[in-house]
Amino acid sequence: MKSDKKNTTNTGASPVANKGDLSGFLMKGSQKNHGEYRLPADMQPWANEPLYLIIARWYLQQNRWINRNDVAAAFYLTERRASLQLAYINQKKNRIACRTRIHVSDHQGHYHNEIWVDHILSSPIENYVRSSSSRRRSEPSKSSPQTRRVGSGMTGHGCLWETILRRVRVEQGDE
Repeated sequence: MKSDKKNTTNTGASPVANKGDLSGFLMKGSQKNHGEYRLPADMQPWANEPLYLIIARWYLQQNRWINRNDVAAAFYLTERRASLQLAYINQKKNRIACRTRIHVSDHQGHYHNEIWVDHILSSPIENYVRSSSSRRRSEPSKSSPQTRRVGSGMTGHGCLWETILRRVRVEQGDE
């Protein structure tokens, strides 16, 4: 696997045919810390999309429950990175409709999260996204007062610390 990656380099955003394996294309992440991944040949039309959307489209084509190991094998990702992509897909409810389940491995008893992608929306649902700026502009509800307190949450006990210190000093005879 790794020897195939060393034989080719990708300097741009477009896929470059992998000389060792013609079933996929080697892609380089847009950021330095993203690293390289293999784009399956049937995913080439979506090469300019973010990786999580490409993986979601691949999930959709598989038409079965998929876990991080399947993604790691198909895209040549580390298991950790594949797991992060799986979590990201699961969180993008405004773009990807999917189901999640926890599967227990029969022979080892390990838990694995699996995803089934039902469909991918062409554009994000605007009503689903809640921006913090829109919440700030709205008027506070009249039914309950808005309070913004910072501290330990102990209201009405402002002198408690001084009272405790005074008792300790009296017991020790310092006061």
